[in-house]
Amino acid sequence: MFPESDEYYNGFPHAISSENEENTSFTDYNLFYTLAECLYHGISREIFDGSEPALRAVIANGEIKFLARYTLGGACYYEPLGRFPRMSIKDARERARELYNSHDDNRVPDEEYGAAYNEIPF
Repeated sequence: MFPESDEYYNGFPHAISSENEENTSFTDYNLFYTLAECLYHGISREIFDGSEPALRAVIANGEIKFLARYTLGGACYYEPLGRFPRMSIKDARERARELYNSHDDNRVPDEEYGAAYNEIPF
């Protein structure tokens, strides 16, 4: 049973939000909490994985869809990968990494991959 107002709502502490998404790696637990929060508020959300910057998840209409994001010829592209939980987070990370390595204009060697997203370009 849902309360008629938000007076009893204490939030979804493990959901990924704009405040914590930079440092949060996808887990089954926090993806389900984020889905619950989106359903509760009737919103959609795009989040990215802290472990694999090319991996995105779009949460809309009660579903979680994995996407890979890469830049090709100066334009951003999103490649659909699959739906959670049918596709595991591990498989989504691997597939996003493969697409990034084969398509992205700004790709860097594997050993520098994580560091390149943490550097300030100026």
